[in-house]
Amino acid sequence: MKDVVFRITALWAFSECALGGLMHAFKIPFTGIFVGGFAVLCVGLLAHVSRRSASVILRATLLVILVKAIVSPHSPPQAHVAVAFQGVLGGLMLGYLRPYVVAAFLYGVLAIAESALQKLLMLYIFFGKPLFEAVDLFVADVLKKFGLQSEVSWAWSAAGIYVGIYALWGAVLGYWIPKLPGLLERRAQQYADVEMALGENSLPSRRKPLWQKIALLVGVLLFIAGTFLLTGVEKGGGASKALYAVARTLAVLAAWLFVVRPLVQMLVQRWAKRKSVEEQGALQQLLAAMPDLQGRSRALFAAVSQQHRGWRRWMEFALALLATAFYEAPLPVSARDR
Repeated sequence: MKDVVFRITALWAFSECALGGLMHAFKIPFTGIFVGGFAVLCVGLLAHVSRRSASVILRATLLVILVKAIVSPHSPPQAHVAVAFQGVLGGLMLGYLRPYVVAAFLYGVLAIAESALQKLLMLYIFFGKPLFEAVDLFVADVLKKFGLQSEVSWAWSAAGIYVGIYALWGAVLGYWIPKLPGLLERRAQQYADVEMALGENSLPSRRKPLWQKIALLVGVLLFIAGTFLLTGVEKGGGASKALYAVARTLAVLAAWLFVVRPLVQMLVQRWAKRKSVEEQGALQQLLAAMPDLQGRSRALFAAVSQQHRGWRRWMEFALALLATAFYEAPLPVSARDR
């Protein structure tokens, strides 16, 4: 059992540190849904292997966060929060809630919905209520030009649909969790002979170039200002509203980028440094497994792409990765010798 738990934990850590970069390289959209969903399936497999041991899931969560802090030290705080939430919630619900089918279903929904809610919360903190009001005013103004009227809050409706899509995907994952061992058995046999040629030893970076971040910020601010000017100038005070929105956004972003985020990252790094001493052996083994997993993921994606296209390709890719971890796939020498 220990070997299987190690492989699943290593795969989960790899997905958090590098799989997103790999997906960007292959131009795969919806990376957040994929990586978050993959984490949920890893937690589900850990629950199955450990016979629903909450302690095993929680320790695996701790190790994944430590690996993420070491390999991706500049990851935003909300990324660590998402991992911690998925792991702790999985340990509690899959470890103690009965019956297991219901626990798995609820866990999938809540774990994935939290990811969407976290993004909306950050959007609200950064841009405030005026952004949602501006979107509503803008849509209402467009509809008015076509002789239509609506009292619906389009911004909050879009937010609800966004969360609903995530929750629906979580429900699908929760339905899959009890069936995972059976789903993976066929994939393990199918991809057993895939040549696991190692790729580059360095993990792909998920960080965007600075100019892209600046361009995104400028674009968002121009959208806010332009929306307020277009929708509020007839009522008076549109320019001042736009300036206020821009100034507020700049202040919040400055506080986040230069105060809150660096402080949280420093605290996470200090905490990780202390915990790394306690888990030094396990961390070394997990880090040693990363290059092997990177090469394996590239080889599996190439094999899956020969048979499938679209969403089917990505689902088969995730199941193939999980199958190689669950059904005694070869480990790096440093991991086998532990």
